[in-house]
Amino acid sequence: MFDVVDTDGRTVGYVWIGPDATDDSGAWRVWSVVIDDDKYGRGFGRAAMHLAEEYARERGATSIGAQVFGDHTSSRVLYESLGYSAVSVKMRKIL
Repeated sequence: MFDVVDTDGRTVGYVWIGPDATDDSGAWRVWSVVIDDDKYGRGFGRAAMHLAEEYARERGATSIGAQVFGDHTSSRVLYESLGYSAVSVKMRKIL
């Protein structure tokens, strides 16, 4: 887990990454990315993802995945802009 800090050294969020819980030793996962609400849209999430990917790559990762909940459209847009693609979609209907 790494803190995301602004240019003044203030923590504005965090990114948590690590190996995925699969048999594929090269598969890593973004477990969580959190950026303070008032810091959205300033590039902190994008910068955190770039650094997380580099960290994973340096440790042997050959792929990295992330789960995005359906109502987090801004997160999905960010991941797609970074080259991520959907590999599954879970749907539900409230009865």
